[in-house]
Amino acid sequence: MNIYSQTLLCLLILVSCVLCENKYSRSANEKKKSDVEFRSLDKPFRMNKLNLLWTKARQRLTEPKLKSLYSDLMIQDKEELIYKRVKSEGGDKEGLKEAELRRKLTNIMSSYGLLHHFEPGAPKEKDHPAYNSAMDDYINKSIFKDKKLNYLWTKAEASGFTMEELLALREEFTHHQEKIDQYYDLLSDDSPKDDAFKNIINEDELDKFNEISEHTNEMTKDYIDKANLIREKHRDLRDGYDRLQRVVAKVGNTDF
Repeated sequence: MNIYSQTLLCLLILVSCVLCENKYSRSANEKKKSDVEFRSLDKPFRMNKLNLLWTKARQRLTEPKLKSLYSDLMIQDKEELIYKRVKSEGGDKEGLKEAELRRKLTNIMSSYGLLHHFEPGAPKEKDHPAYNSAMDDYINKSIFKDKKLNYLWTKAEASGFTMEELLALREEFTHHQEKIDQYYDLLSDDSPKDDAFKNIINEDELDKFNEISEHTNEMTKDYIDKANLIREKHRDLRDGYDRLQRVVAKVGNTDF
């Protein structure tokens, strides 16, 4: 009986020590975290794109919001690292997990009011050219060649669509990109020596090519037919883009 009593006493002492250690450790950790000045943290994440986003957030968010964003980005950072390993081992061949991670990050950016800083035409940070370039590369990742269409897709990813709805919507976006490509091909056919056509990939620049330069004073029927066809294609592109904007604005409407 004496041996059992001694054993029980030792167990109670051991448990008590563990509980005390956890208590003081948790308290120390909480105190340490509460003392952190999040605005002073520089590159706290392992993924560079998250550090770049953090740089933008430090300039715009209050300390409480930075603390909240830090927690969200820590989770994103871990998931991105796991995905990086999975990808290196040949996983996610269909890109579904990558799309999910992009959507999560876009949602985070939208929640903290950071997404609009990356839309086409947004002011750039003069002091951070490397930041601007890297974030543009990520946000405007080459899903679509047209920048406006690509940014609209980024907004769609943050609008609450299900994966099935996004897949269906992506088909619509892809079809619109194909129509843009056909429009440029039509312009190139008319002006094969004009290098300007080769350098344009943005739908917002289509207006300047809405008319065909007249190389001769004689207005031929072929020229008029070609000009009318280009104007028709141009209107069709505008109408198509407006329709995609309305679909994205409806947030989750599956009736495409």
